[in-house]
Amino acid sequence: MNAGIAEETVTLRMAVVGCDYITGLGLTQLLVQAEFIDVRARVSNSSEMLAVMSTEAVDLVLVDATIQGENLALTCRSLIETDNPPIVVVMGEVPFDVAEDLVFAGVTAFLHPGLIAEDLPVALRMIQRGGAILLSDVAREALMARGASLDVHRRSSYDTLNTRERVLAQGVAEGKTNMQLAAEMHLSEATVKLLVSNVMGKLGVANRVQIAVIVTEMRIA
Repeated sequence: MNAGIAEETVTLRMAVVGCDYITGLGLTQLLVQAEFIDVRARVSNSSEMLAVMSTEAVDLVLVDATIQGENLALTCRSLIETDNPPIVVVMGEVPFDVAEDLVFAGVTAFLHPGLIAEDLPVALRMIQRGGAILLSDVAREALMARGASLDVHRRSSYDTLNTRERVLAQGVAEGKTNMQLAAEMHLSEATVKLLVSNVMGKLGVANRVQIAVIVTEMRIA
């Protein structure tokens, strides 16, 4: 069997946290239409989500940025710091300082509900595979605005990357998947995965969004 075809059939087990009844119901209806997505739960807070995760395998959690009665960063961090953490994606606009905290807490992506719409299932699949780094407009603009105050440690860390690692980091910042990077760089996907790991180690980050943040800062520094 073709490995690429086999990958397409893998089910994305996910949950939605914090959406109000109407939005949550709409999201669920949209997501269940995708054959490759299994919505395991729709809950209102992190405590309920942690209870679900204690009995269910969950690959990705979509968290509403407007979650009521909870601190968004603490909610995401509580999910990320579990023994078997899911991919955590935030849906909605958040202030840049909050977005930055979320990124370095391990949040994988930010999605704008008005721009994603019916493409949400595909966007989530791309995020699961390590591509489609999607920052909200507010976060992106604020990131561009603060380039002049780029942290010295991040600059020195970026300077340790060799030419091939910088090319890969730029590709990651553009939201390219490992498969796309492998084709463009004439490498195997296994080699690309190793390079991504090396880049994370040199930059002192834990995921691809954090690579994208540093690369974006370097572009405008």
